[in-house]
Amino acid sequence: MSRSDSAGRGGRRRASRGRRHRDAAPAAGVAYQDDEERAYGADAYGADAYGEQPYPDDSYASSPADAPYDDGPYADEPEEDGAPAEEAPLSKAERRAEKKRRKRAEKRGKSAGGSPRRGRRAAAAPAPADPVSRFSASALRKVSVLGDRPNQVVNNLAEQSVRKRGTVVLGVLLGLFGLALVALLGLLAYLLVSDAPIGGSGDEPRLEMPEDGHSTLLPTVFQGSTEEQEIFDPIATRGEDAPPLDAEKVFGSDVEKLKKDDFTFVLEGSEATDTCTQWVWGEDLGQSLVDAGCTSAARGVYQDEDGDYVAQFTLFDLADADSSAAVAETLDPRNLESDPGFLVPMQEDTKGLHEGYSQASVQVMGHYLAVFWVARTNGEEPDKDTSMATAGVVAMDAAVWVYEEVSRAKDDGGE
Repeated sequence: MSRSDSAGRGGRRRASRGRRHRDAAPAAGVAYQDDEERAYGADAYGADAYGEQPYPDDSYASSPADAPYDDGPYADEPEEDGAPAEEAPLSKAERRAEKKRRKRAEKRGKSAGGSPRRGRRAAAAPAPADPVSRFSASALRKVSVLGDRPNQVVNNLAEQSVRKRGTVVLGVLLGLFGLALVALLGLLAYLLVSDAPIGGSGDEPRLEMPEDGHSTLLPTVFQGSTEEQEIFDPIATRGEDAPPLDAEKVFGSDVEKLKKDDFTFVLEGSEATDTCTQWVWGEDLGQSLVDAGCTSAARGVYQDEDGDYVAQFTLFDLADADSSAAVAETLDPRNLESDPGFLVPMQEDTKGLHEGYSQASVQVMGHYLAVFWVARTNGEEPDKDTSMATAGVVAMDAAVWVYEEVSRAKDDGGE
């Protein structure tokens, strides 16, 4: 065989072996797991795969003439311009050998792609990626951006939602509180402007005792009866629409002067109030007026023409005759079941009724209670004559308006 033929056959063998190696790579199975890393099956091209060669040593020694061509003088000569050497016609023996090599190559390819052959470890094909696992891994990577613990992220979001709802509720409560405050301020402003009593209307009795510094004189002589007289039956109960006492009506022109024989009382002043307790001292007495439903009172002070005597007439408007009798009992200084208490003098510049000797009498007149209080202007004891007794009788004429009320009540009742 010529050297050219030997070189041609050697080139074909090297080209054939190169093709076989290139064809075997896909058969072993290559799995691409991501864009940056390429992983190959360990059994396909690892140490184990090459430890047991898929090609036996005599794979290419199908004829004795083949061996010398690998180590011949022209084995490593480079091909010109990278082109394969010109192929020479094959003999029958070479064609049969080439056919056998192809069959063996096909068998090896099927063995690599199918079930592993006995005595050889087949290349392990990578399992296809589970789409659920890919999704779970992707979700975990996204959650990991927010924190290492996804549950903590969820809890934080829930807490933020609760705080937001709490802020809304707090805003609503603050708004309602603001409206209530504005309404309260408006009510207080109205009460201050209108002078309306705080804590109740003018028709409701309330306990407001006088300031300290007033006189606490108790009468030396006290007279009166708590029994109701029949004449006052028409006014035994106060009407629901009854107006409060009016000083100008109670102390009208008919009672500006009170006369009996040579004795004359002249009205010095009068006034009315819707707070009865301011004209008395003593907690028990004040509370009895509240319990009796006292809604108004009127009082006036008299002096005689000579200026020797002073008299004060006070009229309380109570709920009914029984309430009037209860207050009369509390006024009595002899009543040991209640603490002491009596009237506050109206006139401040007169010594009488502030200290010294005085006499008082009470009279239940239907739902009214009349109190007559007389003394000498200097507070001294009376003379041995009857002047003090006369002053007391004349002062009772100041209650003329009450008798007129009885007459009007009879007319309204058809009697």
